[in-house]
Amino acid sequence: MNFLNQAVAAIKPREDDTLVDRANYYYTAMIIIVLAVTLTAKQYVGQPIQCWVPAEFTKPWEQYAENYCFVYNTFFVKPDEEIPAQVDERVKRQLIYYQWVPFLMALEAGFFYVPMVFWISTSGKSGINITKMVKLAQGAEDAKDKEERIKTLDLVAQHIDDSVRLQGTRREGASHADRWCKMGLLNGTYVANMYIVTKLLFILNLVVQFLMMNQFLGQNDPGWGIKLARDIMNGENWAETGNFPRISICDFTVRSMGNVHRFSIQCVLVLNMFNEKIFLFLYWWFLIICLFTIIELFIWIYNTRSAARRMSYIRRYAKALPEEMALFHEFCNRKLNADGVLLLRMINYHATEIFTQELVHRMWNKFRSSATLNHVVTHGRSRKIMMRKSSASSISSSDAATLIAVTKAVIA
Repeated sequence: MNFLNQAVAAIKPREDDTLVDRANYYYTAMIIIVLAVTLTAKQYVGQPIQCWVPAEFTKPWEQYAENYCFVYNTFFVKPDEEIPAQVDERVKRQLIYYQWVPFLMALEAGFFYVPMVFWISTSGKSGINITKMVKLAQGAEDAKDKEERIKTLDLVAQHIDDSVRLQGTRREGASHADRWCKMGLLNGTYVANMYIVTKLLFILNLVVQFLMMNQFLGQNDPGWGIKLARDIMNGENWAETGNFPRISICDFTVRSMGNVHRFSIQCVLVLNMFNEKIFLFLYWWFLIICLFTIIELFIWIYNTRSAARRMSYIRRYAKALPEEMALFHEFCNRKLNADGVLLLRMINYHATEIFTQELVHRMWNKFRSSATLNHVVTHGRSRKIMMRKSSASSISSSDAATLIAVTKAVIA
């Protein structure tokens, strides 16, 4: 129980995600854990199965029969069918999933958090700490002091500048192979790449979970959830379809006085009334979450990999004059590359758009002023060098004329 409490406490919302991400690793995991706990209580505290036994069975015999049938499976036979005489045929019809449902669901909840573990372990290696920056932005929104807000803006801007300088340091002496193997650490796309990989892991997890659930329930048709929903809406009985049957048959043997007596009794699987609703809900939930995750994957690929899209997003908050477009292109490529845009969008999502606007505007003004200052300094140095060269050229010419005159005088 302590382990379960620790696991639940470790799964909590983060500041570097979106609603679709949270639906994968948090809401789905919490829903599955709650359902697993409910079914566990029904199995081990309540009465998951009840069987009709012969009249000669005493109460201990009845309890033994029910426990045996719950542990060693039952098999389904339609009400209008005869019970198969062959043991192999009965084994093929066995329902083998209902005892393991809580354990399967606990495993599912753990798998849903695995992509987020990958994201947590990889996102901070580029030098950009998205969670910390988002928390600073959220704190700035609550700050009443204007100076504190400006200080926070400067901290976030400095953090981005530091990450850009770190990329430059890593590029020194790096080969082309290093640029590919580092997954974007050298060109400012690492965090965006890892986030896209995390999205792919979410999709892979949903597909694997979906297939695993079908295999576990013995459903060979991937569209069983659609058919089950249609059966429920059409009022078709479980006794006709065989989907999550409430009534099944159980075979067991009893040794008495050296003889072996075989019994076939009818049992009511109360758990399947819950299992039907739970797995039908999970079937549609997985499909919906997978669809939204795929859509958001392509949206984030477009937002981070398209240079035109990144520039369009930055231009919403930083206004550049027509004669400054070349400088603005350099600003977008150097300062706010794919990782920078990802950070801005996370701040915009978890904090406010006003903070994002002030941050970009402040960074653009600083970059523009720095570029203008560098231009003035460079231009001044160029003029000094030209003046020195001109002066040296004039001196050398006068000296040459004097030397020629003296030579002529000596010869005369």
